[in-house]
Amino acid sequence: MKGKNVKYVSVATKNILLNRMKKEKGNGFIKNGTFTDEIVWGSNSYIVPKMDKKRQKAFKKGLFLFGMVRKDVKLYMLENPEIKLPKSYPQIEYRNDLDERLFGKITATDLNHAYWRIALNYGIISEYTYFKGLSDEFKAVRLAALSTMGMPKKYFKIKNGEVTTDFKLTAGDEAMQTVYKLIRLTCYKYMYQVKRLLKRDFLCYKTDCIYYIDTEGNRNTVEHFFEKKGLLMKQLD
Repeated sequence: MKGKNVKYVSVATKNILLNRMKKEKGNGFIKNGTFTDEIVWGSNSYIVPKMDKKRQKAFKKGLFLFGMVRKDVKLYMLENPEIKLPKSYPQIEYRNDLDERLFGKITATDLNHAYWRIALNYGIISEYTYFKGLSDEFKAVRLAALSTMGMPKKYFKIKNGEVTTDFKLTAGDEAMQTVYKLIRLTCYKYMYQVKRLLKRDFLCYKTDCIYYIDTEGNRNTVEHFFEKKGLLMKQLD
């Protein structure tokens, strides 16, 4: 579906392009994504990062990670043709029986680049890829490289300059989607297991950050668990 020539443009340029297509009654395609939008017109694909200029610059700079991740994942799938997914737990969970005791000091443990680290620990990405993508400026690229792999893409048709409800789906890769699901579900499983360890002192967890009553024992419990899993973390006071 992509045009031969790929160009990165701003949101303002995207609007100019759509207006121009309307005036010229142009035909093409448009895709709206989590991290980027895309307009295909003629032989050109116009990619529109959905972030501020600073992050756009970092995103374009880190595009090499997509190819590296894809290469690593293909090798992982060859070596692991049958992937067993862990039990599915919620991405977000709250205590629903709070009491007065819980209005004391609260703390939280936040995992550093959780999905990226889990991908390394499973051997889904190589150490070389891991360290190449570790810079803070590549945070959005890391997540995009993992979350979009194997996903089918939905392009809406632009006919005579007007965006229609007709669309085309590009083929996805179910095996690659399963690999990303393995990463996500592993993260949620870890959070749920820590919740069980904290018992009544658990408050909530959100994806890769868990909140609980602040005691030395609780901090040690949480830190020990994540260290055993090969994860990195920071404490939020």
